[in-house]
Amino acid sequence: MKKILFAFTMLLAMVACTNKPVTAVENNEESNEVAFEVAKNYFFKNDQVIPEYPKITTEEEFNKLFGMATTMGKDGKPTAIDFTKQFVLAIVLPVTDFATEINPVKVEEKGDSLLYTYDVKTGEKLSFTIQPVSIIILDKQYENKRVVLVNERETTYFPAIDRYLTDSIGSQYGKGEHCVPIHSIVRVDERHSEDILVWGDFWVFNYNQSGDTLKCVSGGSHPGLMHIRQTEKGFEVTAFDQVEDGSRYLPTAKKIFGDKFDAFKAINSDEKARERLRAEGLATYAKKNGLAVALYQDYGWPAKKLEK
Repeated sequence: MKKILFAFTMLLAMVACTNKPVTAVENNEESNEVAFEVAKNYFFKNDQVIPEYPKITTEEEFNKLFGMATTMGKDGKPTAIDFTKQFVLAIVLPVTDFATEINPVKVEEKGDSLLYTYDVKTGEKLSFTIQPVSIIILDKQYENKRVVLVNERETTYFPAIDRYLTDSIGSQYGKGEHCVPIHSIVRVDERHSEDILVWGDFWVFNYNQSGDTLKCVSGGSHPGLMHIRQTEKGFEVTAFDQVEDGSRYLPTAKKIFGDKFDAFKAINSDEKARERLRAEGLATYAKKNGLAVALYQDYGWPAKKLEK
């Protein structure tokens, strides 16, 4: 087990789950259906990591993730998107060799949330691989609402990572009322659905709530390589190659990360960014779980505000 950390802001990881969609909405609120348009003829760039959160609000962010796939015919041009008036919700699945379709069903406005219902259909095995993508366009008036994905099937491996960090690693630390998994992804290899490779710096923090403050009880860093398998219902972590402690840290880190070692080191180079993302991740966790908190505090350090 990694060394327990009570207060070490220099050892914080970036929060890849900062904008993770929540899974619960107040049932007593009325809902209204929201119109959307399906964006056609775009592909996901293979040098990017699948986004955890579907909302994309800027042209710069969209162009970083997606390219245009122009084809012949009147419907061959990519659907125009005006980010001054619109934003998109994008669902991207891992590369697969099964025929797969993502079908948007409906979007509903419910309080401060957008409920996005979609369906994933899996067909026959192919002789080649594809990366399923679905993009819908909505009016910018709904841009600030949180997005709730409504689907029985997990579409990304991040929940599997969170479960593993919470159940297999977080349980080894001093117990707290809240276990918050954090991960900064370095690189992903999604070519094989039976062994998706995710290199990253993975963290777990346990907190107790005291008034309006989350107080850190324990936690630690576990960099390494996660092996994840795609199943019919979702994903599961099958193995975790961890970087070792002490004198074995550097040689095992170089072995596990290989040509991604420099990218791994760069993750820990911006202390302010890591701390900001941690605060944002805790704020998201608090909102998702209905916690009335505004601050977080490491042992022996002043309390800090959660990012809104």
